Amino acid sequence: MQPFHDFRVFYNQNIFPELVNLERRRRRLIRLLGISVFLFAGIGALQIYLKIFVLTLLLFIPVGLWTSYLGHQVQVYYQEFKPRIVGLVLDFIDNDINYRELRYDAKGKIPKEKFLASKIFTRADIYKGEDRITGWVRELPFEMCELDVRQVSSVRGRLEPIFRGVFVCGDFYRADMLGSVLILPHSRRKYLSHSERAFHRLGGRRVTKQLLDEFEAVFDTYATPQVRVADVISTDLQRAILRFRERFSQASQQKDLYLSIIEDNVYIALSHPKNLLEPSLFRNTVSFEVVQEFHDDIRLLLEILGELDVLN
Repeated sequence: MQPFHDFRVFYNQNIFPELVNLERRRRRLIRLLGISVFLFAGIGALQIYLKIFVLTLLLFIPVGLWTSYLGHQVQVYYQEFKPRIVGLVLDFIDNDINYRELRYDAKGKIPKEKFLASKIFTRADIYKGEDRITGWVRELPFEMCELDVRQVSSVRGRLEPIFRGVFVCGDFYRADMLGSVLILPHSRRKYLSHSERAFHRLGGRRVTKQLLDEFEAVFDTYATPQVRVADVISTDLQRAILRFRERFSQASQQKDLYLSIIEDNVYIALSHPKNLLEPSLFRNTVSFEVVQEFHDDIRLLLEILGELDVLN
């Protein structure tokens, strides 16, 4: 697809130089840490050899100040890395006429209440989020963020994962949109029994008609009686979701896609085994593949919203 080809050009011209600058900073930090370890070891050996208590106290002051300085520099590196790269990726996406006013907040997250309102998941004992992105897809406002959600197991008494990945919610602004739809990956069915039962209590039932065979093979779809399934879960939308899913298979990426429409709100969850674009102090950060995966995931979710916005 053309947007993904164009992203390579944008990466070479704008993101790669920024990554190179950040990589230089990372290497300087590594060198400083290495020199510091060597010096600290020498100072420690000197103190053991001389056994002068006053000297130990005097050396403790510069060592403490230097350690604080190094810690601050490492913290600044981590805090600046992701906002810079995410900002550039969003600048590229924002050039598309279908998207506008994309904003990024590194510390922001979608409220827990909205996560549970999706009906995709029913519990969130531990709820952590970051990297909130807001904006518009055509006339549909949305917000998304990375989430790490866990629950306390009633059987084992320990934390168990519920969802880790990118979560999106949007507003159709349609008062006539009645009823609810829930689409869950078939491969995760045994882990989502609570979600199924909760949706059944709302009147939702399994949909087997008016769905493509290939869609029904990989997704379990539920809808309440008020929903006109053919209008809300159109064949075009089904094919679009299947195309998006095919991208993961081609890239050998283990990701699951969840979707729900609760009255005039839409929710999408895309699981991911790791935090996207998180820098490592001990690994080269110049990687087109890592940045491309982040771009592709964000764009994929926005394209699904775009398909749904056709309902408006």
